[in-house]
Amino acid sequence: MTQKEHLQRLPDKIRKLVLESEDKERLKFLERPTFIKHTKYKKLVKKLDELLYSPKKHRVRSLLLVGNSNNGKTEMVLRYAKSKRKMDKSYEYYVEPVMYVQSPNRASIHELFDAIFMKLEVPYSKSESLVERQEKIKYYFEKFEIDMLIIDEIQNALIGSINKQKEFMSGIKNLSNILKKPIVLVGIPTGVNLVYNDHQLKSRFVPTKIKNWEYNDEYFSLLYAIELTLPLKKPSLIYEDEKLAKDILELSDGLIGDIVTIIYLLATYAIKNGDEKIKRGMLKKINYIPAWEREGTYADEI
Repeated sequence: MTQKEHLQRLPDKIRKLVLESEDKERLKFLERPTFIKHTKYKKLVKKLDELLYSPKKHRVRSLLLVGNSNNGKTEMVLRYAKSKRKMDKSYEYYVEPVMYVQSPNRASIHELFDAIFMKLEVPYSKSESLVERQEKIKYYFEKFEIDMLIIDEIQNALIGSINKQKEFMSGIKNLSNILKKPIVLVGIPTGVNLVYNDHQLKSRFVPTKIKNWEYNDEYFSLLYAIELTLPLKKPSLIYEDEKLAKDILELSDGLIGDIVTIIYLLATYAIKNGDEKIKRGMLKKINYIPAWEREGTYADEI
């Protein structure tokens, strides 16, 4: 691929950055968070859309989304929620049909409801009963046209007594019954136990796992998509270099957060040394410590 062909394939924003910006601006760009619309995200969007737009039923289907840490779960559901934001028919305010909240750091249904009220930005009282709170949430969900609730970091509810855990999950089940809207629980694999310990929850929350990336065509498409976000003057074609692609996958343990970080560190090195393209030998230069080796290691000593 020629340099001209490389520049032509870049998105307008990245091409302008390459052609018009100094090195320090390109390096600063590589430090910013980046979201890649990869194939796993597209599959998740399809699955969530099926829930969001399905006809209303007495027993609403919901979803349990699990994956290892740093595998993009939170970024994907946040991006999905943001993508559904729209103006109302009068163009006076925004409608956000998908609400995202984080689970409290312990098994407390009251604190979860507090988080929902704070996200709704409505008055509430901690002295209200659970039934009153559920009815109030239902009222505001209808008023604000909210059709889906995403609860992230669900594994936090494992912190607490068994009774508290049961109360927490029972509260989510009751809220689902009252709202008659899909609820998406998101967390690491340990959070699965919260659902699997209750037969009704297990049948309602369909489990979906975000697998770590593997060495296949889907992974190559990810590398291609990431490369299009790099403000480099020359093509790296990392998706065509089998040894480099395998090394990145092994170093990252197949976690997308680590894959992106590694490639962005390589791009940073390529700009700083004036090479303007990623090469296999650069992996040794960035001194990246894999996740499984980080415990007990230090970036620096003083």
